[in-house]
Amino acid sequence: MAISKPNINKKKFHYKQANLTLAEYDFLLSHNPNAIIITDCEGHIEYVNAVFTSSTGYTEEDVFCRHYKELNLYQSPGIPEENWQAVLDGGVWEGEVVSIKKNGEKINEEIFLMPILKTKDEAYAVAFINRDISARKKIEHELLDLTNTLEQRVLDRTSQLNKTNIQLLNTLDHLQKTQDQLIESEKMASLGNLVGGIAHEINTPIGIAYTASTHLEKDTRTLKPLYQQGKMTRTDLEEYLTTALEATSLLNSNLNRASDLIRSFKQVAIDQSVEVKRRFHLHKYLEEVLLSLRPMLKKTLIKTRIKCPRKLRLNSYPGAFSQIITNLISNSVTHAYAEGDQGYIDIEASQKGNNLILTFQDDGAGMDNHTIEHVFTPFFTTNRENGGSGLGLHIVYNLVTQKLNGTIYCTSQPGEGTTFNMQIPLPHH
Repeated sequence: MAISKPNINKKKFHYKQANLTLAEYDFLLSHNPNAIIITDCEGHIEYVNAVFTSSTGYTEEDVFCRHYKELNLYQSPGIPEENWQAVLDGGVWEGEVVSIKKNGEKINEEIFLMPILKTKDEAYAVAFINRDISARKKIEHELLDLTNTLEQRVLDRTSQLNKTNIQLLNTLDHLQKTQDQLIESEKMASLGNLVGGIAHEINTPIGIAYTASTHLEKDTRTLKPLYQQGKMTRTDLEEYLTTALEATSLLNSNLNRASDLIRSFKQVAIDQSVEVKRRFHLHKYLEEVLLSLRPMLKKTLIKTRIKCPRKLRLNSYPGAFSQIITNLISNSVTHAYAEGDQGYIDIEASQKGNNLILTFQDDGAGMDNHTIEHVFTPFFTTNRENGGSGLGLHIVYNLVTQKLNGTIYCTSQPGEGTTFNMQIPLPHH
């Protein structure tokens, strides 16, 4: 049965309420990076943007005036009826769904449903905003596989070590639990690459320790029968003692190195996943954050330097500082330097009166005035073609201004690097 084409008057959308023209709204919809559908209150499609047509394979003619359920855009259960009604009543619903393209291919998407209101309490249209999260889901699965693989490899390699190895295994178990908590939290999905880098870093000292322990075990098995048969010479004993000292030295140094890596990563990870206020020494904590970022930084020729009084102690949210520094460094590595460039990133902190003055500076490519004006704007990025989301510096801005009640501003010139100056009030002790 053919569906009659309704007479759609686009001007009924109250564009003037936001002081924007129809053309400006059309521009925002068509250039939005997410797939957008607008339906009437019954679910018949009145508008789709170019991202929707390019990502699903449907044309405007395919979907116009048809009910979104008739098109099987979402795999069952899709959007529950009670949530649809809640949106019509003025609410906003968000969730994860499996979307189905025209060719039958399925993709994971995050969906937002929101009403377009005629009056304060009456909707006359519904907006669907769909964001493809297939890549994020893939990373989460890969991270889970990596975590399980890492646990098994650690168990295999530490089975023949002494009590120090057992303590290390317990520490790794705590790290595993921390990672599980991070995986369950969507906001910590960005730690996936970091976990992989830490796993690679830990493998090196554990591998050296394993080699040293097996070599020591082999020499012990060789010396034991000589001793039991009374054939052990002074030279045999001296060579064994030399080997034993070298092996135990390697064991201690490499196990301590692995323990330091795990402790630093564990503290940073916990602080980012749990918003707890506590006392901490800023200089030491900045060192731990940089240690956790070493897998990313070691792929570059960029050096980091910290200038901060070692006795400077804060009563604040360490997780916020960790996310601020992590996002700023990631932004510099991604935007300020080309592959193979050498450079320096300086982090300077000091107390001035009742305020913490925190400065982050790189000597990279710098930014023009247009970029500086929009640097904290959400979804603004100059690197979208390489996967940039435009949220990193917006998150930094919110952490400084909302979480820490401070201020932040950016200065830069093309070719002269970029500086972020932050002033954060310190609570009275």
